Amino acid sequence: MDMHPSFIQEFCEIYADFSSRKAVVRQLATLKELREDAVYWIEGTIISVERNREFCYLACRVCDKKVEEVNWKKRCLYCGEYTFRNIYRYNIEVMIADESDTAKLILWIKSSQKLLGEPAEDVVALYGDTARIMPDDIAEKIVGKEGLFELVVSSEGSHIDGFNVSRLTIDDEIKDVYIMRNYPVAYPDEDSFLGTLDYVEIDDRSSNNNVQTTEPKDEATEVDSNPTHAAKRQKKE
Repeated sequence: MDMHPSFIQEFCEIYADFSSRKAVVRQLATLKELREDAVYWIEGTIISVERNREFCYLACRVCDKKVEEVNWKKRCLYCGEYTFRNIYRYNIEVMIADESDTAKLILWIKSSQKLLGEPAEDVVALYGDTARIMPDDIAEKIVGKEGLFELVVSSEGSHIDGFNVSRLTIDDEIKDVYIMRNYPVAYPDEDSFLGTLDYVEIDDRSSNNNVQTTEPKDEATEVDSNPTHAAKRQKKE
C-alpha cells in the first residue's frame, strides 16, 4: 500500500519534533500519576491485543462516530446523520509495555491504519462480518510492534482506564534520531531500540526537554554482569 499523503506529512512533523527535541518522552508509570491536560510520548512494545470486542465499526460519513443500523436505515448515534453507504473505521485496544509498567492504549482510525498498513474497508472486504472480531493474522501483525506512541493525558484522570493514542511512529528514521540524540551509546549497532533504556533513565527531564542522564540503578548493576555491557559503560563514563 502506498503511503497516504497525510502519513507523509505526519512523518515529517514527528521527525521535526524529535530532531528539535520538542517531543517529551516519559515512562508509563509516570504518566499514570499525572493529572494534567497534555500529550507525552512513550517508547514501548505492544504485548497483546484485545480481541473479544468489535475492532472495526460502521461509521458516519460526517463525524466518523458509530452508525446504528435499524430497519435497513443507517443512522449516526452521535450527530443523527443518515448514511447510505458502508464506511468502516478502526477502534483497536492493545496492551503496551515499557521499562516501568504496562497500560492499555486505544488506537483510533489513523493510528490503527498506520499500524496495520491498510484501511478498515479493505479488512472488512477481505474477512466480511467476521472482521468485527479480530482474526488471528490481523492480531499477529500488531503484537510485537515496537515504536514511539504519543499519548493523551487528562487532568480529570480519564486515562486511568486507558490512554488514547494521538500519534505513533514505527519508522526507523525517527527511532534512530531519538536514540542517537538522546541515548548515545558506545556501540549503537549492537543495542536494540528498547535496550537503550539499560543505560539512561528517561523519566527525569529538565523544563527545556533536555535529557538528564543518571547513573544506572543499583539493581541493574548487580544483574547486568555481561562484560560487553560493562565495557560500554566504561567507555561512556
